[in-house]
Amino acid sequence: MSFWSRLWGSEKALEKGADALIKTGDALFYTAEEKAQDSAQRSEQLREFLLQWIKSTSGQNIARRLIALSFTGVYLLLLLVVAVLSVRAALADPGQGETALATAATAAEAVLAKATYPQGLIMVFYFAPSKIGEAIATFKGRGRADKT
Repeated sequence: MSFWSRLWGSEKALEKGADALIKTGDALFYTAEEKAQDSAQRSEQLREFLLQWIKSTSGQNIARRLIALSFTGVYLLLLLVVAVLSVRAALADPGQGETALATAATAAEAVLAKATYPQGLIMVFYFAPSKIGEAIATFKGRGRADKT
């Protein structure tokens, strides 16, 4: 054996060393292609998680519907009270309690403003699972149609 063959070893050893060097250099840089692949993989994992969550919580649909409808009924009643009080306060004759009506309307509007955000969250909580499931199913159906 010559000096060089002992120093570098066989051809396989050289290939292994070169591959290790290339992989090390590749691992040092996070390319745009790798970022796109990771992003696509995360999106797919999120979709799968949402589908699993929808399937596992499907037994709660009746409870969600009852909560959403109950809270919506209270919210609409409060909205109606605010509208009636505001109109009554605007049409009240001076000296006939218009300040009390205006105060009541203002207080009811403050309560309505505080209830608007939770109302929106409850509606999203109720409607989002089924709509997300439909959107994902539609998306997956279109993806299959595009591939064939």
